[in-house]
Amino acid sequence: MKRSRTTGHPAEPLSAGAPPVAQPERNAAVDAAVTALISLVAAVETQPAGPAAKAYRAAIRRKGEEAAAAGGSAVLRAVLRRVCDAAPDRADRRERILTEAWAGLIAEKS
Repeated sequence: MKRSRTTGHPAEPLSAGAPPVAQPERNAAVDAAVTALISLVAAVETQPAGPAAKAYRAAIRRKGEEAAAAGGSAVLRAVLRRVCDAAPDRADRRERILTEAWAGLIAEKS
């Protein structure tokens, strides 16, 4: 007579359902965009006019386009919120800089 197998793992196997959906606040696209944008926005805050500021604003726009391609308006709103939350005393100015640079990228909330 054969003995039954008892060497398996007692834990239940993970369900084979859909993988968990990443929240826009914590996905790789948001983290990468936030890291880059904090530096870019800080540079625009210190140099609001001139050719350097124009280059920074163009870079901010490109980062917004990358984030939008990665997850649409939800990702852009998450990035905007995290960049503004990084410096609460400058949140209004940062929001203005980003929304001007991202004009047309963020869909209006319905």
